[in-house]
Amino acid sequence: MQPKALIITLFVALTAAAPSPQGQEDVPDIIQGKVKNPDSDSNGGVSILAQKTWQAAGGCKTDWDEDRRCVNQCIGEANSKCRGWDSMTGVIQGGCLFSWRTCLCVCEY
Repeated sequence: MQPKALIITLFVALTAAAPSPQGQEDVPDIIQGKVKNPDSDSNGGVSILAQKTWQAAGGCKTDWDEDRRCVNQCIGEANSKCRGWDSMTGVIQGGCLFSWRTCLCVCEY
């Protein structure tokens, strides 16, 4: 392979693999409202004792904000990841390319 072609190929490969220069600070988080568990047996006056967070299954998507998909995914996963949850919040975050985002679940129990 000629040296010019090798250098250009190397440059393109490194540029494609490098993270985006713009920080994630430019992409605000979207919070999908707190949902109370209708089956929760907690008393009205008891305060929250713990909080657990995890990234929802599904990874990077462009439609986490449609039809409350993020918080609904979190509620679906709560049976295995946060048993006895009292309230659930879905946070749509950046971290993917362009308009692709991830969903962070926040469970209070």
